[in-house]
Amino acid sequence: MKNLLLVAALSLGFSAHAQLFVKPTDTDASYVFVNDTFIYVENDIELESNRSLSNGTDDGTANIVLRNNAQLLQGAGTVSKSNKGTGEISIYQEGTVNNFDYNVWGSPVGISRNGANSPAPDGNGVFSFRDGSSGFIESVFYLPTSVTNSNPALEISGFDGVVVPNTLKIANYWLWSYKSGTNYGAWDHVTNTGELDAGYGFTMKGVSGTDATEISTEIGQLQNNPGNAQRYDFRGRPNNGDINIEVGPTTNPLSPVQTLVGNPYSSSLDLNYFLLQNSRAASDPVTYSENVGGENVTFTRKSVINGMAYFWDSNPDVMSHYLVDYQGGYGTYSPLGSLNGNGLYTNAVFYMYDESGAQIPNSDTTTDQSNVGVFDRRFSPVGQGFFVTGAEVQDESTPGVPELISFNNSQRVFVREGNNSDFRSSQSSQSEEQTPGVGVSVYYPDVNNLDITSHIKLSAGINDTYARELGIAFLDSATEGYDVAMDAPTVDNLGSDVAFVIEDINNYVINAVPKDEYQWIPLSIKASGPTEFKFAVHYTEAFEYNDVFLVDMETEVYHSILGEEVLMMLEDGVYDDRFFIRFTTSASQEEDETTEEEETTEEETTDNTDVADETVDIAVNEQDPFIEESVLESFTIIQNNINNQLEIYNPNNIVVEDVTLFDLSGKKIFNEINLGGQSEYTFPTRNLATGIYVVKFTTRDGLTKGRKISIVN
Repeated sequence: MKNLLLVAALSLGFSAHAQLFVKPTDTDASYVFVNDTFIYVENDIELESNRSLSNGTDDGTANIVLRNNAQLLQGAGTVSKSNKGTGEISIYQEGTVNNFDYNVWGSPVGISRNGANSPAPDGNGVFSFRDGSSGFIESVFYLPTSVTNSNPALEISGFDGVVVPNTLKIANYWLWSYKSGTNYGAWDHVTNTGELDAGYGFTMKGVSGTDATEISTEIGQLQNNPGNAQRYDFRGRPNNGDINIEVGPTTNPLSPVQTLVGNPYSSSLDLNYFLLQNSRAASDPVTYSENVGGENVTFTRKSVINGMAYFWDSNPDVMSHYLVDYQGGYGTYSPLGSLNGNGLYTNAVFYMYDESGAQIPNSDTTTDQSNVGVFDRRFSPVGQGFFVTGAEVQDESTPGVPELISFNNSQRVFVREGNNSDFRSSQSSQSEEQTPGVGVSVYYPDVNNLDITSHIKLSAGINDTYARELGIAFLDSATEGYDVAMDAPTVDNLGSDVAFVIEDINNYVINAVPKDEYQWIPLSIKASGPTEFKFAVHYTEAFEYNDVFLVDMETEVYHSILGEEVLMMLEDGVYDDRFFIRFTTSASQEEDETTEEEETTEEETTDNTDVADETVDIAVNEQDPFIEESVLESFTIIQNNINNQLEIYNPNNIVVEDVTLFDLSGKKIFNEINLGGQSEYTFPTRNLATGIYVVKFTTRDGLTKGRKISIVN
């Protein structure tokens, strides 16, 4: 017989000085069952294990069973914040990878027992994954077998974990942690012998195989493992209260000190709260205050990290354990300096995008990526791990000592996944009715309608292999210089890359700037050998300007990149002072107003005798009405590199006035005029250098269109 305490009310709570105590009788197990809601305990929790009852039974039911996005919140407490006892909670999280790929985790629980039934010390237990000498597996990983019961996961040697019904085998080789390092050598092998204090993150690869066991409470993904994602049951003593992690300072911004941490609680974590509380510029006030949902939130800020979170993501098609084969990187999240917004996230570099922003397969990817990598990061779900970067010390001769970042109960919030809260891959909400998020000390009126910050996302495709996604946010509180917890440096080190330059540091992927249409935003472009770059602004949110330009100061050409692509080939080198992002072609508002009054349209007519020394703006105009677009799309443009010629097919015999070819500096290569209404035109390209070029043609009716071609000689 089991004693069940059913929790069904969203508003469940306990008096200010109460504790939650759950223990079995001499013969019967007892547990609290929570489904699709949360349970709140102001002070501490004591749990006595349902295992090894006095009548000789061994009941595997946890003392608190959290199902279907149910979560546990605990308050600041007035007596004690240390949970204790030999018992455990049970809470699910789904991994999103196969046996070749990583998730990055943070455990919401620690072990509650040493051996069969000896209690671990009071407080937050360690994460471990090892076989105990008594025969009891001291591990937090379990495989669900029913709504309330699970089997302990088995640790195995080798590289490939596997699951079959009732048995989950995890390859312990892939359990690693990373504590305050700057390079690959800082990874620490946890395996089946080590342990981690609460708050540290770790890596773990998924498993192959399938497990068709269905857990009826879990809406959306019923099977434990349908063949591509494993459900894990975290069991142990729930972490609670203040959790401090040592983070080393960064002395060189181009070689940041990183630490792998993770959400340590059995609830969602307000990542904005966590990042703001642990970051601060020297000039910022120590006491931070902001109105959130009608309630004033005040806390002390300290300068330990740079205010950013970095999330590992990778190509699921790479079926290899070898490091050289990995295709992945770190997405970057910025809270944009506020508790009220949903922040800004830029994706890891292995994705590619088209002009509309849809993700497309790159040259090494076969899987459709159209629904991959769209993340909401504001509220970190149960089990989510991520990197943080130590705050920069100004004097390299005084490197400083490690400081402590702090997790605490005030950062905890009940938010279901899908509500601005994603694990590694985008998930649909587990509940049809989206309820407001509830925090320990902050109440969010509607997590689906947080403040929207005006921003754009710029994609820089590189050799059709990967794309660097950059974000620009427009904030009244931002400056043109570096802003802590707003501007985000990258942690990737790529041979060919694109980044923003802020205060002479050329490695930023998120740039918060003041609202000013006339500003210049410098870019740094790094080419390792001859490199093709493809630029486009593929996403905007509450964007207030009319256009976005990539400005080449060497050629003085403005390329419109809002919703269209601009290609260019750059030779080996670092270009820090040549390219800028702008939102107008005018230097000032006064000049813009004068231009509007005096603007005229000038039609250029030249012949082949003098075009070689001319340069023009080759940005492609995408503003033609639909009917004009359909006429222009009837043309087919092909660069035939076998026959070394440009071919234009005109099946409707539309009269063409001229065809012009430019290189990417804007220099005219040739201009052919009065071409008539032929069905086909050919132009020799044998003597041209290998590179990207732009073809522009004009019809008799004045319709003009540009196309990019790649010439290989």
